[in-house]
Amino acid sequence: MRSSESMKAGARGLLAVRWMVLMFAVLLATGASAATSGYTITSTTSVHFFVSDAPWADLHYQINGGTQLNVRMITSGTNHHIYNVTGVPAGATVRYFFTIGSYSGGATDTAWAQFSMSGTNPNPPTGTWTVVWEDTFSGSGQPNPANWSYHVGNGWNPGAGAFSGWGNGEWEWYRPENTYVQNGNLVIKGEYHTTPTVIAGRNWYQRSGRITTKGKRSWTHGRIEARIAMPNAIGTWPAFWMMGTACDDTVTTNYAAPMSHYDVMASNWSSCGEIDIMEHKNSETNTYQNLFWDSRIGLYPWANGMNNDQPGNIYVGNVTQFHLYTIEWEPTQIRWYVDRETNPSPVHTVDITASNKEEFQKPFHIILNLALSGQFTGNAEPNPADFPMYMYVDYVRVWQRK
Repeated sequence: MRSSESMKAGARGLLAVRWMVLMFAVLLATGASAATSGYTITSTTSVHFFVSDAPWADLHYQINGGTQLNVRMITSGTNHHIYNVTGVPAGATVRYFFTIGSYSGGATDTAWAQFSMSGTNPNPPTGTWTVVWEDTFSGSGQPNPANWSYHVGNGWNPGAGAFSGWGNGEWEWYRPENTYVQNGNLVIKGEYHTTPTVIAGRNWYQRSGRITTKGKRSWTHGRIEARIAMPNAIGTWPAFWMMGTACDDTVTTNYAAPMSHYDVMASNWSSCGEIDIMEHKNSETNTYQNLFWDSRIGLYPWANGMNNDQPGNIYVGNVTQFHLYTIEWEPTQIRWYVDRETNPSPVHTVDITASNKEEFQKPFHIILNLALSGQFTGNAEPNPADFPMYMYVDYVRVWQRK
């Protein structure tokens, strides 16, 4: 969930538009690809290869200088491809390259690379995963105040001096009481009121909830997951995501905060980092994965043209049923999973070793929310007949390597 997009002041200039059109044409002409690829050693005798963000991919590999083997990789999710090699001798040298298809036709070969099964894994498993924190939402009423705070309002933008829907053009006014515990679930309730609440001269018809561990709990690296069921309706945007603790936005701890109270969104996004574990929009059957970072190293105020992301998406089906949404965040990469216990292959993988991705070597906190409309939904207007609507979270769990 982008946190500061609205800090872009005004429309882009005509020159910038022409430049983007030109670059798009060049990309189409050259078949350039934004695909990412790599491998993870999963045991002393097996390795998992992957290519993301490509229409198809082939793997070519040799073990200890033997015969080159060429295989079509298996599609796992939208534009994500995997291939598992097993029975590799312990300590073997594995050489490989990928042939990666282009959306505009043709393909590109990566350079030969190699690694040793003796321990040069870019994502070494340093131990078993152990639960270090969880909330299973027992009891009723206010969520556990030892774990949770709230983002309240519509996201006051300090750069624009106005509400900007948390940088995304969202329509709702978030309230703490729209997030509560009931029947073993965290419930986030979306509401539509025919009589608006007037705050700062604006009419607010829709309310929802946004809950966060900011100021209470944060982690660097780990497996972070939640089991979620959510609305599947026009103009809805449920999300499970994380932001860096260096983000300078405010939170509310008062569950009974005055109606006119509101929080301030981060002025230093995206240099503080964001990881979107799961986003969903409207009535689609896919969910989305992403992360955001700044081109510069260090913390800076938001600046146009400095923000980067690497998105993915995956078919899930009926999102109103519970699904398990997970990331495994290692020092070298982040892997996303949907229902990992029955689908153990990642649906999206991003390398985070670049020097300007230093955001992802620092603590992050968790956010859960149900946004109503905004840029991500295409500013679709929610149907009043769909309200009230509910996002349910069975549990949130954090694991780390033991």
